[in-house]
Amino acid sequence: MPTAGTGPRVRRLDHPDADVRPRALGLPRGRPVLAVFGSADALDTDLAASVLPVLRAVLAAAAAADAVVITAGADTGVTHLLGLAAESLDGRWPRMVGVAPSGRVAAEDAEPADGEVRLNVNHDTAVLVPGSKWGEELPALFRAVDAVAGSKRPALALLIGGDDLARAALVDHLGRDRPLLVLAGTGGLADEIAGGPAASTASAAQVASNAAAGATVASAASETPVAPAAATGAPSSGAAPVAPTAASAEPAVDTRADVPAERDDDLAVLVRSGQVALVHLDEGADKVVAVVRRVVGNRPGAKLHADVPPPAVWPRLRFRVPEPHPVIDPGYVLDYPLLADAIHEANQVVAPALHECEVAALRSRERARLLVVLAIAAGFATTVFAALQVWLRDQPWPGVLLAVSGAAAAVLAVVARGGEDTGAQVRAERLRALYFDHLAAPPAADDDERDERARELATAVARLRHESVSRT
Repeated sequence: MPTAGTGPRVRRLDHPDADVRPRALGLPRGRPVLAVFGSADALDTDLAASVLPVLRAVLAAAAAADAVVITAGADTGVTHLLGLAAESLDGRWPRMVGVAPSGRVAAEDAEPADGEVRLNVNHDTAVLVPGSKWGEELPALFRAVDAVAGSKRPALALLIGGDDLARAALVDHLGRDRPLLVLAGTGGLADEIAGGPAASTASAAQVASNAAAGATVASAASETPVAPAAATGAPSSGAAPVAPTAASAEPAVDTRADVPAERDDDLAVLVRSGQVALVHLDEGADKVVAVVRRVVGNRPGAKLHADVPPPAVWPRLRFRVPEPHPVIDPGYVLDYPLLADAIHEANQVVAPALHECEVAALRSRERARLLVVLAIAAGFATTVFAALQVWLRDQPWPGVLLAVSGAAAAVLAVVARGGEDTGAQVRAERLRALYFDHLAAPPAADDDERDERARELATAVARLRHESVSRT
């Protein structure tokens, strides 16, 4: 795991077609991969503010799945936002690897020359490929994906914005029968995918499920059309939707690699027939995270373990999840009809997340109490064995049991001291405060303002659920 602000370890390939050896480059092996492709130009402020919570939640989910995030590495556009999202996770972000052409980035402490950009400092490793144009690093990037994921672990691509340079990248990615997650509403080719025709549609959850199982399904979203377009892992242009005109077909920078026209047709076929899930930015981070978890969280042998559970030798302590209760009495809707819409929105958006955090806090509290009880029992056993040792002076076994029980009591006492997860309780308190803040806001003037507040509420809930909570 990198340390914020220290910069990536730079590894250089001797030749553009050189083999990517994980051990020589300091890359992990046998890990799921999340490849983030997107726009390189600075995103609009409002768009960046909406994308940042999604990236924060995605990185948290990738870290929980022990996945490796692979990007273009340059400190611009979506990759820059990814670095900001990593900093907000307080050191608990996943391993991040950047792959870039050596002639377009300033490595280590060197000052960027004309046409160069810095590497993002929150990446762990930067693999530099000989080349002077964006796009020349793509073959090495996909070799790095293959080296890290291998043949048994999944590799998911996340598309945010992008331009025509993506076509070559996504043809390679989808051509390997690997899943793609498109974040619509971020402009560029991502919005072209969301707004074009498709042969068939399905739900994003089913696409993620089929992708995790290794099946091939149609391009998907919840009743949302899909079109043949995508974005590149190399830096790309703007965040606004791009119409398929002759002007937009040209790369933003003339030094980048040319994209053959045949790639467009190939990508159209692969998007329609491949594993493509479509989630709109307004739907919040939770739906994006659900797809990421279903794909990168698919571990080898998971289905076998699910079908053949381990033998129940020891009794299992059952934790009964409490039933969700309304935050406020439903009768208040009758007493205060002007709050009816706000209460309904808060119950739909905030209450489920609040209940989830409260259950997590209760579960950790019960676990900590169980550890305390076990520590007390181990201490009592230590006292009993000490008495037996005094009574049976010539027997060695009471002394052995005395040492074991004493060590167990000490370990359980230490574990129980930090066993309770206060982060879940803090999140629950913040979500409860958000619930009542939403009720205290003045009524919306019209439907547009009401929809905007609903989107802001969903974004705030996603941020509070996934941001790191420091212990004080």
